[in-house]
Amino acid sequence: MAAPPSSSFISQRPYVTTGLAVGGVLLVVLATQLVQVLFTVFAGILLAVFLAGVTQQLTDDTVLPRPLALALTLLGLVGGLMGLWALAGPDISEQASALATLLPNAAERLAARVRAAVQQYGWMGRYVSPSQLLPPVSSVLGRVTNVFRGTLNLFVNGFIILFIGIYGGAAPQSYLKGTVRLVPPSSRPRAREVLSAVGRALRWWLTGRLILMLIVGVLTATGLKTVGIPSPIALGLLAALFSFVPYLGPILSVLPALLVASLIGPTEVFYVLLVYGAVQLLESYLIAPLVQQQAVHIPPATVITAQFIGGASAGAGGVLLATPFAIVVIVLVQTLYVEDVLGDEVSLLGEH
Repeated sequence: MAAPPSSSFISQRPYVTTGLAVGGVLLVVLATQLVQVLFTVFAGILLAVFLAGVTQQLTDDTVLPRPLALALTLLGLVGGLMGLWALAGPDISEQASALATLLPNAAERLAARVRAAVQQYGWMGRYVSPSQLLPPVSSVLGRVTNVFRGTLNLFVNGFIILFIGIYGGAAPQSYLKGTVRLVPPSSRPRAREVLSAVGRALRWWLTGRLILMLIVGVLTATGLKTVGIPSPIALGLLAALFSFVPYLGPILSVLPALLVASLIGPTEVFYVLLVYGAVQLLESYLIAPLVQQQAVHIPPATVITAQFIGGASAGAGGVLLATPFAIVVIVLVQTLYVEDVLGDEVSLLGEH
């Protein structure tokens, strides 16, 4: 039979329980305060995974040493962006300025229409005022400005993300070895396999997402230009950027185009809905399945849940990084629980 607990332990139990409770609360508070830092570091790791994958592919196909391959990768990315700006930079700049002027005017006109419609029904004014139903445009724009300020903080951390990405992409094996040394020696081979599986899944997801962003941006800009919507390149660029966030991004990307089209007429609004609907149908039923055959597919409910948690905990940055973070969690569950604990075989994300 087990020995009964000593009287000294019984007398100290309330203090132990209180200490554990206080420690748990402190850990929760610390995690809440550091969530923005953790997401910034994770964004840097994501960039490092991408750079390491491209660099490794370049070294495998050539005889170049890894530092030179990384330098060529960075130069290629910068050169590609500069080439894109040389070709479409003036149009993007001009159309972005025009879009910044059109959107407030469109929002003001929409607000006036809604208030006028509400005022036509006198009985409705007894219960709710037009200002409550649709606040002034200045208030709405103020909230939008706050959102962009939050997004700007993400770009302020861009130097840290770039720093982590470049150094992580330059010597990924050294960081991998350092992480593996944190586990017992007997578990280190398995830890290396798990971390490699996580990196492979993130790399394939990034590849697929970048391809989808490019296709969505080109199709949207072409469609809007065809139907005569102003600033098609700027709106196409917005659609490409928003499509980095699965499911939620495409919904948000159509709103600026609808506001611009509302300045022209209902026919143009219908055209915008037609263009964005056609692009989403092509992406969902043709382009995405073809890309996901070589990339990573995650169930929609999982992605939406991750976006909700990420947005609630870290704002816009959390929504942006929710899907890759969900990939990490899924691969860890597949490897450490399904395979190691349950003993079942499972097809890991990113495995081909």
